[in-house]
Order: sequence, then structure tokens, then C-alpha cells
Amino acid sequence: MPYQWTRYDLLCLPPSFPYWGMENPCLTFVTPTLLAGDKSLADVVAHKAAHSWSGNLVTKKTWEYFWLNEGLTKFLERKIMTKIHGDENYFDFDAIAGWEALKNNIRTMPVEYTKLIPDLGDGDPDDAFSQVPYEKGFNLLYTLEKLVGADKFARFIKAYFNHFKFATVTSHSFVEFFNSFFEDDVPSTWLHTPGLPETPEFDRTLSAECEGLADAWLSVDDGESVKGILPKHNISNWSTGRKTCFLDALLATCTERKRPMSLATVADMKKLYKMHESQNSEVLFRFCMIAVEAGDESIIPVVEQFITTQERMKFVRPLYRALFRSKMGKDVAVSTFLENKEFYHPIAAKMIAADLKPDEKKKIWEALGEFRKNPVALAGVLALSAAVSVTLIRGKRR
Repeated sequence: MPYQWTRYDLLCLPPSFPYWGMENPCLTFVTPTLLAGDKSLADVVAHKAAHSWSGNLVTKKTWEYFWLNEGLTKFLERKIMTKIHGDENYFDFDAIAGWEALKNNIRTMPVEYTKLIPDLGDGDPDDAFSQVPYEKGFNLLYTLEKLVGADKFARFIKAYFNHFKFATVTSHSFVEFFNSFFEDDVPSTWLHTPGLPETPEFDRTLSAECEGLADAWLSVDDGESVKGILPKHNISNWSTGRKTCFLDALLATCTERKRPMSLATVADMKKLYKMHESQNSEVLFRFCMIAVEAGDESIIPVVEQFITTQERMKFVRPLYRALFRSKMGKDVAVSTFLENKEFYHPIAAKMIAADLKPDEKKKIWEALGEFRKNPVALAGVLALSAAVSVTLIRGKRR
């Protein structure tokens, strides 16, 4: 289906923007953390462009059906990036990274929010925000594509957009349309069952070397390698995706074995790869997580700099949680947040405060001051943001 919105522009917002982006017809807002200097984070732009169909042209009726926006957009994003990379194996390679993010989120989310159709009740949709609608939604769609075949599923997606264009949809709408288009039914367990679905069978052609390097470092960490002999892989020319795949594999194994990397191993990685100096936010974030969990006190200034110069919640919330859990970082997490509370967007400030332990919440909420006591202030900020958006769009149209 052709693009429906005449033109498409991107506007990079200040560092205090708490999300990776926000799609609007004609104009998308993006975070400055995408400016890595090597175009390596273009997948976010592909994602936001895909929202011109799934999200702007056809959108969910309520927040319970958020997966219809984000799961489908994630699916389209990976189709776009697979074409850009010119390698059909890229689709599963990127999906593996998404699966790891989904696993991490489900470990920390209330169980009721791990369903594709959560019961939000009177709760704040921000409290349920996670990778579940993105990656669990994506994996449902990928499962359906495998069920009916890629060509038939592509025709279904086009028909879906054409049928529901400029309208709102529910999960029931999607399921009913799918069942009328095919003889197969959408498995209801995907929509209503909490937690992780069955692990998909991803093609690991592109991830094998990255996971192999992670295994080599874990052997060093476990003392199974000859002392002083480190993996010899030269990863200086690796893409961001390969580096993050390697780091994700390390983080996943540390979580599964319930033991972080040793300080000595982290120190060796710093000397060899210098990831703690990376200008790429995705790489720096993951390495900081590894180092904080290892108890590396020398990483604290790096983390403090990172979480106080940009506000993307994908990065700042996990790092605050990791700092707070650590013996070395609990006081640092609280003091850093309190000293920088005015820098953070009200939504981010609320979510970070909620991530910290109950015994610190009173102190934190007192320091939040106006935004805690006066809901009108928060509404005013959001209204101003909306007004700026409308003004910018109208200006572009002129």
C-alpha cells in the first residue's frame, strides 16, 4: 500500500526525550542517542517509518491492544532492515536480540503485564510499558507467517491495512480478519497467556560467531581457559548488531547461571575492546550493565555520565536498577537521581522513582516536588509537547 501522508520528516529532540522515538503523521520525533556517527542505529528510523502504516494508518483502539501497533511495526522494521542488509538471515539475527530483550523484561514485569492483552483496568499504561507488545507481538506474527507462508502473509498484511485504514482495531478485529483470510486460526494462548511463549527456532547463522565469542569469554571467566590467554577475535570492524549480540549472550548466561562476570574478566575486556569508551549507546549500555553487575567501581563515573546526559528509559531505568541492587551503587543511584531529577522528563522521573526500593521512595517522591503534588504540571508539560507537535506539522505543510 502506498505511503498515505504526503511527506516524511525526522526531528531530533533534546536528550531529555525519554523514548527512542514518537511517530506522528508526516513527522517523527527521535532521540539523540541514535546519533552514533556510523548510521548503525538506522533500524529505529525504519521502525518509525513503518509506523506510518501500523500505528498511524491503522491503530489500536485502546492501550490493551498496543501489540497491534508495536508487534506489527517490529515485524515490518525487520523486513525493511533485511532488505537493506541484503541478507535473509538478518531477520532472525535481529529477532534473537529482541527475544533476549523480551526475556529480560518478563523477568522484571508484574505477571499480569506479560500478556499480549493485559488487563490494565484503571492503571497507568506507562506502568505496563515493556518489550512485551513489541517482541511477543512480533513473535506471534512471525509464527503466523511460518504457519501460512511468507508470500501469503505479505498479501494478508496489505489487505489488513487496506481494510482497516484510518480506523481503530482490537485484537478481536485482527483475529477475525485473519481467520476470514486464511483457514488457519490465531492460537488464543498467545493473546491471553502470561510469560514467555515457547522459544522460537531462530536461524543462528549470523549470531553463531558472536555467541561463540561470548562462550570463549565465559570459559575465561570460569577458569577453564589457560590463564592469561584471552580470545583473539578482532571485533573492531564488527557491526553494532554483532557487538550487541555478543554482549547480550554474555548477559543472558550471567542471568541464567545467577553469577556476574568477575572483575578480572571485565578488566580484560575493557583493555581489549574499550567498550566503556564507546560512543554507541547500545554498546555502551550493555557493557555498563555487565560492569555494574560485576561490581566494577571504576565504571560508576561512566554510568553516571551516561544516565545524566540522555534520558532514554531503555537505558536509564535498567542502569538505575542495576546500580541500586549493587553494594557499591545503591547510594550512588539515589543521589544521582535526586541531583538530576529536574533534567528528567516527568514520565521518566516517575518510572525511575518507582524502580527504586520502597524504603527510598518517600525521600525520592518528596524531592520530586511539583510533579508529585500538582498533576496539572504534568498535564501542562504533555499539553505543551502536543502543541509543539501540531505547530511543527502545520509549519511543514505550509
